[in-house]
Amino acid sequence: MSFDSSNNVLPIDEELIDKILVPAAKQFLSTEQYPISSLPMFDGVGVYAIYVDSGADTIYNGVLSDDYPVYVGKAVPSGSRQGKSTTAKKQLRDRLLEHKRSIDQGGLPVEYFKCRFMVMTGIGEDLIPALESTLIRMFHPLWNSYIDGFGIHTPGEGRLNQQPSEWDTLHPGRPWLHKLTGAPRDRNQIAEKIGSYRMR
Repeated sequence: MSFDSSNNVLPIDEELIDKILVPAAKQFLSTEQYPISSLPMFDGVGVYAIYVDSGADTIYNGVLSDDYPVYVGKAVPSGSRQGKSTTAKKQLRDRLLEHKRSIDQGGLPVEYFKCRFMVMTGIGEDLIPALESTLIRMFHPLWNSYIDGFGIHTPGEGRLNQQPSEWDTLHPGRPWLHKLTGAPRDRNQIAEKIGSYRMR
């Protein structure tokens, strides 16, 4: 029996998708940058990007410009992954605060880091993952596409046999890192990846 795969492929009008996501990305990139150490108070879910001072005395000195994201991420409503009724509270701000703690624990001065964010409401909440993916494709941010591990959460008990991430190898300090039993990574090799990184 032959199988016609065309019946199982969703036809997508890419131009129609671009009419939604391209303006959304432009709107996002027009938002103000805030120091990650002193975020304003706000509620909601959405997308965000983190930036590092290009002149800061870190391993990233001269690698990125001040307006080029080192990381892009999202915060979705609670329960959305399980298809449950969702509630948007302070997930976006809380996620940025979590990243602030990681940066601080990793020995990077938080005053060198800024962020921008865009709250998405109503049906727009369904577009959060798509907009995040659009921004990652636009920039291929260093901590998304080249150095893994920045955005991970505390590993559960069943995952403590994993290697430290590349990010945690460069910036050790998160309180759960010492519990990981996997083989360490070569810090010099990871640092070389940063040196060869090029902005788009």
